[in-house]
Amino acid sequence: MAAEKINTVGFLSEFLRRHTSLPDRPFCWVLGSGASVQSGIPTGGSMVQQWLEELYEMEAPQTGNGLEKWATAANLGIKDFEFNKAVNSYPWIYWRRYRKFREAGYAFLEKAMEEKEPSYGYSVLAQIMADTRHKAAVTTNFDNLIADALAIYTRTLPLVCGHESLTGFIRPNLQRPLVAKIHRDLLLNPRNEPKELEKLPAEWVSALKMIFENYTPVVIGYGGNDGSLMGFFRLLPRIKGGIFWCYRIGDDVEARIHQVVEHHDGSLVPILGFDELMLQLWEKLKLASPIPSLQATHGKRVTEWQRQFEELNKKLKEPGKTRATEEELKPVRKAAAAAVERLTKEKDWWAWQLKANAENDPAKAEAIYREGVNDFPESDELIGNFANFMSNVRQNYDEAERLYRKALELDPKHANNTGNFARFMKNVRKNYDEAERLYRKAVSLDPRSELWKEQLTKLVKEHRMLKKQ
Repeated sequence: MAAEKINTVGFLSEFLRRHTSLPDRPFCWVLGSGASVQSGIPTGGSMVQQWLEELYEMEAPQTGNGLEKWATAANLGIKDFEFNKAVNSYPWIYWRRYRKFREAGYAFLEKAMEEKEPSYGYSVLAQIMADTRHKAAVTTNFDNLIADALAIYTRTLPLVCGHESLTGFIRPNLQRPLVAKIHRDLLLNPRNEPKELEKLPAEWVSALKMIFENYTPVVIGYGGNDGSLMGFFRLLPRIKGGIFWCYRIGDDVEARIHQVVEHHDGSLVPILGFDELMLQLWEKLKLASPIPSLQATHGKRVTEWQRQFEELNKKLKEPGKTRATEEELKPVRKAAAAAVERLTKEKDWWAWQLKANAENDPAKAEAIYREGVNDFPESDELIGNFANFMSNVRQNYDEAERLYRKALELDPKHANNTGNFARFMKNVRKNYDEAERLYRKAVSLDPRSELWKEQLTKLVKEHRMLKKQ
């Protein structure tokens, strides 16, 4: 008998129905290598093909008749090997390729996953795991795409169990996302050889039983080519809510997968790919766009790094309190000067800011600012900083006000420029009503800024006292 199939639209509707009406039965994500291919990580099948080609190159006679004729069960010493189903022998082929030097196998896997960024689908998965009850992910993959996506798109810290010794920390009612890496993490001696993949360690058996007693699995990109997780699924009592096994349209579904899906009274779901399915889920669940948060987070990180760099350089200009301290400061100042010089070669507005900061002569610093603004006339950051300089250092208040207004014209939502202009309107122009309006706007633009909240509170008190007088 073949397992029941439902189309993608039907699966999405069922997902939404359960998401809405069954709060005590969330979904769990079971991911294999097929979920990572759109992130640039090769599938198990493509790795198997590469290893076979390398074995053929090293071991076949020069007069060989080609890879397909050479790669047989007898030549490879792999029972039941079939070339057109080579991926089914993944752990044996890995072992055959790297049995003499296992470190080379680890190096291959590290290289395959090096600097890979989570694809679009992982951004949706991260949102779902962070913001809904569907927080558990079980994966045979060694990569860090799930945890990376959670950090990038949600700033939510997951519990990553990359080794069976960590399974004791898994709880049925998750407060934060869980990433269960049942074949271990890439850097923790990953399980990839036949004996290691015959069955799951006892720790994982207990942990997965607990997970699937509470979660309904959605399988994506997993071909069932290991004995461990597939053996576990075969022996596990029927999962409440069944199992949804997604496979790529056009691929053959192996009999062992049909058997597991039937055993759990589940459904096969043909999909175009991981990213495509997650896009449909994103729309089905009406998830918020991550773009504003991404832009704000990136902008704040850049701004904060720049602020810390500038503050450190200003601090280093101060004389040491003792002769010994002054001597220790000399090489640090030298390193700071070299760092500034290197950064000023970057073609952006901050290079001009660094040049102005490094200049002790106010007239020369003003000339640097003017040259920078001429190069970057659309930089609200540089123009806002120039406004501060003209007000605080040069005390050219008319010029400063013109610059503040120009900066806010370029970006009306820049919290710091808004707050700095409010301070200018209060301290220089004595226009308390306008200053209060600007401070309130700065607070609304950056609610986490204690500086603008403090300045607003102080202004309101002073304004009230002036009115009483």
